[in-house]
Amino acid sequence: MKNVKIQEIFDYLYEHLTPERIEHSYNVAALAIKLAYKNNTDVLKAQIAGLLHDCAKYMTGKELVDFFNKYDRKITYKYFKKTSKFLPHLLHSFGGGVIAKEKFKIEDKDILNAIKNHTQGRRNMSTLEKIIFVADSISDDRKLNYVKRLQELAKKDLEKTFFEVLRKKVEYIIKQRTYILQQIVDTWNWYVSKNK
Repeated sequence: MKNVKIQEIFDYLYEHLTPERIEHSYNVAALAIKLAYKNNTDVLKAQIAGLLHDCAKYMTGKELVDFFNKYDRKITYKYFKKTSKFLPHLLHSFGGGVIAKEKFKIEDKDILNAIKNHTQGRRNMSTLEKIIFVADSISDDRKLNYVKRLQELAKKDLEKTFFEVLRKKVEYIIKQRTYILQQIVDTWNWYVSKNK
């Protein structure tokens, strides 16, 4: 952790991402810092994960699939084939994990998991993972009508906010009539069963 230079992350983002994506990454990091402080979680880890969560977004879906196949990168992701076929752009979260590890030498599993799971979640997420999952959906650059309400809720209760964000994601997928990855179904079912 001590060797991670925030300026190098900024430089990488400026070189690879659009201005809008950079703004989003900054906003996610800013909210993640606030939520980490509020929830007794490492603030520096939250900042790093927030900044890097979309660092592979410059790649198209095809480029992301090639990123893993061409270089034979190991991806411990049981939904890789289905994601590659139906929603390859969502591989950016795993691409981000690879970039964080290879480019920035980040070994911290909590940071890497927060980056990898910020779109679909997973069972039994850590506090940092939930923070990045939430911050990505309700950062200040998001213009959806429920964002302000969830920002206020997040100040009081991360768990309720996380579950509400997860619910909104599932609703959105169904409304769009797109393929539902088993990962988010597993995440949803796990948390529903835990909340009963």
